[in-house]
Amino acid sequence: MERTPSGNSILSDTRFEPQPNHTLSSRDLEAAGFVLHHMERQRHWNHEDILKGLIKRAGPIDDLDDKALDGILTTADSVFFAGTLYGRVQWEWSSQDRYHNELIGTTALRRCSDRDGYETLIVLSAPILKNPKYDRRLLLSAFLHELIHCYLFIKCGFEARVQGGHTDGFHKIAKAIHDWVEEWHPGYLELCNMKANLNRFHKTRAPMHFVDPRIDVFRDEWRHGHEGCNQSPRPDGHVLGEPGVRPGYF
Repeated sequence: MERTPSGNSILSDTRFEPQPNHTLSSRDLEAAGFVLHHMERQRHWNHEDILKGLIKRAGPIDDLDDKALDGILTTADSVFFAGTLYGRVQWEWSSQDRYHNELIGTTALRRCSDRDGYETLIVLSAPILKNPKYDRRLLLSAFLHELIHCYLFIKCGFEARVQGGHTDGFHKIAKAIHDWVEEWHPGYLELCNMKANLNRFHKTRAPMHFVDPRIDVFRDEWRHGHEGCNQSPRPDGHVLGEPGVRPGYF
């Protein structure tokens, strides 16, 4: 069991038994299709402008504080997830050992105590994501990556933990968000493979340039692929909490 700095507990085990949820359940690809449909049909111009400003600031301030991350959670929920995350996502920092070199971020879930469905907890690596040698794109990519996990956990419950959480639906949503950012700022974010490519976010790394503005090829071939994410591995299992005690996150 892991105990987060705020006192939340995350429980895990080797067993995995899907638990039915008849209130917010939907199949993986149906949940992804809902996001794609929402992004195509519903435009929230005010929230889009705010989110774009948080993702790529025009001024000299380049950091992302907790208030900015809260703003990204709120606006991304409106622009991408149609309000599904509202009141069901908590997030916090951790400096425990495994967040020094094993994990950038992870997301856990549990049943809500005051309503139907699930709520989620994102834990972010303070030693890595607050390290000044990495620029803000790493934290942005990690946070958006975990918000996709939150959405699928809320919509699909424990079923969304198969394949390490990186289901076909996850990849469809990640590509849709990536393409949305690409429209106005090409090559800025990555939502997959971040842990294996931390050097891509190093502040000393030379910026990318197009070989020729008429063709879509980057000089260093830095492209966003969806062949496999390895940012936030988590055990495919769960255990029940102690009798009489509210279960921790899984």
